[in-house]
Amino acid sequence: MHRNIKRTLIVAKNSGFCSGVERAVSIAEDLSREYNYVYTLDQLLHNEAEIKRLKEKKIIPIKDIESKNGDVLLLPAHGATTQERTLAKKKFKNVIDTTCPFVLNTIKIIKNLKKEHFKIVIVGDKGHRETRVLSEVAGKNLLGVYQSGKQIKEKSYGKVGIVSQSTTFETTLFEVAKRLIELSKEVRFYNTVCGETIRRQKEATEIAKLADCVIAIGGKSSANSNRLFELVKKINQNSFFVHDVNDLEKINLDKCKKIGIVSGTSTPKWLIEDVIRRLLQ
Repeated sequence: MHRNIKRTLIVAKNSGFCSGVERAVSIAEDLSREYNYVYTLDQLLHNEAEIKRLKEKKIIPIKDIESKNGDVLLLPAHGATTQERTLAKKKFKNVIDTTCPFVLNTIKIIKNLKKEHFKIVIVGDKGHRETRVLSEVAGKNLLGVYQSGKQIKEKSYGKVGIVSQSTTFETTLFEVAKRLIELSKEVRFYNTVCGETIRRQKEATEIAKLADCVIAIGGKSSANSNRLFELVKKINQNSFFVHDVNDLEKINLDKCKKIGIVSGTSTPKWLIEDVIRRLLQ
């Protein structure tokens, strides 16, 4: 990356952690000052650089609850299954739930839909922790997890309730809903996409139109960061996905005088500031 060019940066106002991730990280750091080690079920958030920083504070992610025991375990912002919660209480003295309020609201909606005998459709990534948790809540009432209306079979459906993973594209949610409205006798629709996610996507769209090129900052495993990159890439072909400042060295920004900066909801402010400093050197 060459730095002998005067640049203007358009930095998204909606950047850094979302409120749910901010809350989870804040709880973890507070506990790390009280306990020798703080364990988290899976990664507390999906950003490799931030996970590394937290590990230095002895906040350690574990995948298998059976393999550890200790004073405190944090359940992640994306939620935890019933089995995980039960096992956690057996293995750890203190189990702290940091599930995002948006996810908790969707869980409440699903439970209410089940009481009224609706089949549940979840729009999102099938393998994502959040959709796995929502799927467990839906149980036998789960009709499916979909990423596209094309995945829904051409058949007649009865009562269908629709919710989504909190970081899904609204356009994808609406596409699936439209398809089910066409095929179902009754549809109960809930837009459970996180408001912060929607605002980021709208702002990123505007920035992609204005900038010569766009830098999307996020973790490799972050679903919302990857979606944000896909969004800006469709609008501005000169868009690049970076995980940290080192990735900037692989990008030729010679012709980019006006650079847009956007980030996923699990990207820490300090990482965004590192990227900005490097770009302005």
